[in-house]
Amino acid sequence: MQFTDLLAHIVPGVDDGPASMDQSVKMAQAAALEGTATLVSAPHLHDIDLNSDVGEVRQLVADLNSRLRREAAAGAPQARVLHGMENRITPDLPDRVEPGNPLTIDGSRFVLLSTPFTTVPPFMADVIARLRMKRLVPILCRPERNEVLRRDSGRMRELIEDGALFVVTSGSVTGAFGKEAQRAGLRMIQQQIVHAVVSDMHALEGVRPPGLRRAHRWVERATDEATARRLLDLQPRMILQGHSPEAESESPEPAASWTRFLPLGLIRGRS
Repeated sequence: MQFTDLLAHIVPGVDDGPASMDQSVKMAQAAALEGTATLVSAPHLHDIDLNSDVGEVRQLVADLNSRLRREAAAGAPQARVLHGMENRITPDLPDRVEPGNPLTIDGSRFVLLSTPFTTVPPFMADVIARLRMKRLVPILCRPERNEVLRRDSGRMRELIEDGALFVVTSGSVTGAFGKEAQRAGLRMIQQQIVHAVVSDMHALEGVRPPGLRRAHRWVERATDEATARRLLDLQPRMILQGHSPEAESESPEPAASWTRFLPLGLIRGRS
């Protein structure tokens, strides 16, 4: 099974991801060993503004790819790393982002937005509308960990109708961020209001490690193999190719699956 990962904190020394290029290389190789063919390096824009600059980050991605190619020639696993950015939702963000500039995924029209954990900013709809006016497609990250969105799928559907996409993190799906985030993430997937699952990797170990294989198993159990493949490879690849996937169902109820009939403690016992 091949995976495509739209969100990885993998370039060294710029945010709370790896501290060294050696760590970055090991993370990319670990992801490749699990089947990730392509991943998007997406450091936090606010950290870049404070500690670095976009030009330096682009060079780090180029250096990482060069190192991965050299080690692949000696037999090491290799994943392709693309440049991106994880952007805070701020009122001035649409003024900073343009199609093709470094704040988008690989210079495309898709832009990753970091969803706050506690609230939905009152200016979120305006930011999305202004991005859409510039023919950009906002991708909202981690809705399952947002206290408002995980309780209100109607709000998510409204944002999808406004032109936004949603991605959930593998750590939520597998239970690394607790029961509530896991329930919400799997429910959103079952309701077909999620467009991709991402690793959000930050380190080799911990709650946000490289790789998507374990998340694939959880999604497959909660839905089916076709959905797991769609969320972890087909639709992320569509985005990288410039095509915008859309939610496939307007059904307000999740599809039937074994996750609806087992206590979550039992579900979390599976690996």
